Amino acid sequence: MSNTVNTFRMAAALTMLAAGTMLHAQTGEQYYINGVYNPTLADVKKIDLQPQPYDSIIPAKAIDYKLLNVTGQVPVHVDSIEAAKLNIQLAQEKLYKGFVKAGFGLYTTPLVEAYYDQTRSRENGYGLHYKHMSSNGSVGDRGPSDYSTNHLDAYYNAYLRKHAVEGRVIYDRKRVSYYGYPTTDSLENLILRSPKAPEDFLKQIYNDIGFAVRVKSLYSDSTKLAHDAGLEVHNFTNLTGSRELNVKLDADLAMEQGTETYGGQVLIDNNAYRGERGDSLVELRQNGTLVGLSPFVSTTNGKYLVKVGAGIFIDALGKTTFHFYPQAHLQYRLFDDILVPYVGVDGKRMRNSFQSLANENPFLNGAPLLANSSLMYDLYGGLRGSLGHDIGFDVRISQSQIKDRPLFIGQEYQFDSIRHGDQFLAVYDKVDQLDIGGELRYSHDEHIDIHGGLHLFSYGTDLQAEAWNLPTYTIDLGGTYDFQDKLLLKIEARFVGMRKATLPVPQGWNDLSIAPTAVDAKGYVDLYLGLEYRYTKRFSVFLDVSNLSASKYERWYNYSAQRALVLGGATYAF
Repeated sequence: MSNTVNTFRMAAALTMLAAGTMLHAQTGEQYYINGVYNPTLADVKKIDLQPQPYDSIIPAKAIDYKLLNVTGQVPVHVDSIEAAKLNIQLAQEKLYKGFVKAGFGLYTTPLVEAYYDQTRSRENGYGLHYKHMSSNGSVGDRGPSDYSTNHLDAYYNAYLRKHAVEGRVIYDRKRVSYYGYPTTDSLENLILRSPKAPEDFLKQIYNDIGFAVRVKSLYSDSTKLAHDAGLEVHNFTNLTGSRELNVKLDADLAMEQGTETYGGQVLIDNNAYRGERGDSLVELRQNGTLVGLSPFVSTTNGKYLVKVGAGIFIDALGKTTFHFYPQAHLQYRLFDDILVPYVGVDGKRMRNSFQSLANENPFLNGAPLLANSSLMYDLYGGLRGSLGHDIGFDVRISQSQIKDRPLFIGQEYQFDSIRHGDQFLAVYDKVDQLDIGGELRYSHDEHIDIHGGLHLFSYGTDLQAEAWNLPTYTIDLGGTYDFQDKLLLKIEARFVGMRKATLPVPQGWNDLSIAPTAVDAKGYVDLYLGLEYRYTKRFSVFLDVSNLSASKYERWYNYSAQRALVLGGATYAF
């Protein structure tokens, strides 16, 4: 405290001295003050405040609830509950080893079909199938039109740890008549009085004996090289004496690496053909091997799929040629596969064998000339998808070009100046094709299945005047209805548009001489109705009606179809 006082006193003295000096400087006078300055400080009055706790929580107020004594009137409704039906089924339904189908129809048409299988086995399986159908034809205003088909095949499968091995033996026999010419009573009498024509002027018989072996991998690991390889051999002959031996090796390979798949197809197809043209003509010989390799790589993330590859072929039929075709496919899944737009391009080399031509047109002449076809390109785009769980659709447009596509021209055959049934020649041309079409299918509860398809075609040719016997449109409709697993109803309808055909060319005609005369072949419709009543699980009866409209349409010029064929019979499982 004393230090503070002394400091204050010193400050006051210095202040007075400064003031006196300034005053003297102004007036020129000097003043001297002598004494002791003794200042005092008054005591400060302090307020003593201490912090006090304050409770900000407001106590809860007691609430009193009151209930109104009101009774609600609820009407009583009694709903009936349908009785539940307990259907007990075995984990696996019983299978029968044998099945027989037999029937008989108009125009003396017998039908016999039989199956025999081993049923279930984890180690192997085997079976046998046989079918026979024949008819006397009875096509009015035409020559004899009887036909028959016989098919027999047997198979054996062995299931190994990582592979499945299948072996199959096949025999087919088909008989057709060359009835494609107008006939009258006077002509039939003339034929009876004339020397008998060779059998292959009146009918043709095709025989196919073959076997096949396939090995398929069953890997659970998709990173391993999955493969499906097979060997198939066919010996095909006809009544004329022509014969063909075809040996084909093919394999499908694929391996996955993450989102990518690497694979391809391998093909080695050797064909040895001998065409018997008659006693006065030299035997036609055509041998050649077709080797193909089609590698590809694809990638996907679940929504899109991109596949790029190529078709590389070497064809040694006649002279050796090399062929290269680009192959690609792109699709994208929208709205959980409801809509899937896609585009792509395809191309390949295709074998035209004696057997494939006879299967397409059984009224082929006895020794056709062979040439392989090239699908130069097939540019396509479309949209497929589903409308709910029951309806699926696919609409598509494609522009393609096939080089050396087989077309068929009718030719007259005469013996002893008497015309017998027309036969067809195979001619080859480059054909451009525009195809606009789509398919629609409806399936519900495995009891209703309805499908339909429409295709509109437009063609362009290089050498020939028209794309012979190719339709301008096709419409396919069909449906199956299964009523309580008792009554099965099937309906099929096929509409084929107008085609360009030719009048039969003279015997000995070739495509370097006078061009054939084009005619319009009318469109036609073929209706089929099938009924089956299952009396028990093992026994049923059926009724089939083909060409329900009873129209005499012509698939091939001058070859009318049978009118309505009604065939009935029964089936039995054992």
